[in-house]
Amino acid sequence: MTYLSTPNAASASALTAKDQASFHGRLAAGLLIAQFIAMWAAFFILAPSINWPASLDEPPAIILPLILEQSVPVFLGYLSYLIHALLLIPIAALIPAALKMGVGMGRNALAFGVLAGFAKALGITRWLFLMPALATSFVDPATSEGSRAALAAIYEAFNAYAGGVGEILGVGLFAGIWTILMSATLIRSGARILGSAGVGAAILLFSTLPSVIGIESPVLLTLSGILWQLWTFALAIFFWRLR
Repeated sequence: MTYLSTPNAASASALTAKDQASFHGRLAAGLLIAQFIAMWAAFFILAPSINWPASLDEPPAIILPLILEQSVPVFLGYLSYLIHALLLIPIAALIPAALKMGVGMGRNALAFGVLAGFAKALGITRWLFLMPALATSFVDPATSEGSRAALAAIYEAFNAYAGGVGEILGVGLFAGIWTILMSATLIRSGARILGSAGVGAAILLFSTLPSVIGIESPVLLTLSGILWQLWTFALAIFFWRLR
């Protein structure tokens, strides 16, 4: 009886593993679509209200009053953007199981995915808490010119710091490495087109890293973000159809 039951047990175990991978894939697909929607919701809220993302390069004297004037869409837009970033953390936890990645590769993918989501979220939170407070003080008629200059310096310094953490580390480096790890696994598993597209998206993310030394290209930055989002949507479709 023991001998006869062994193949059945092995088959049941294999079926369970496949079911678990399918479950994790479906859940990852749902979260990938949710982060895609949250990202584009942020864009369509912030773009018409504060001319985002071009307004990120505006001087404090222009952007701070605008933040206060458009306080509701700024809060809603950046809240949606924050949700997008935080969703990357559970996505990074689910995908290694969905793709049946090896222990080492899976741990690396999890680590860089979590770092990407956390760093990006850390950069975004400044727009929900610090910047509105700076804007309120900046436009206050009782604020002296010297105080406004100090507030402008705080805005520029913190914007450079948090923007570097969120955009350079979170997006350009950590998300780029995470995408490479995902893409390598996809290529090895036979999804060569999706994996190759991911490699291309990762290269574009890496191309934004020279901004840390002042070499910037707004067009390249925007293009890399758009193509990476389209790749995550394609990845969601892949996982949803995965059996």
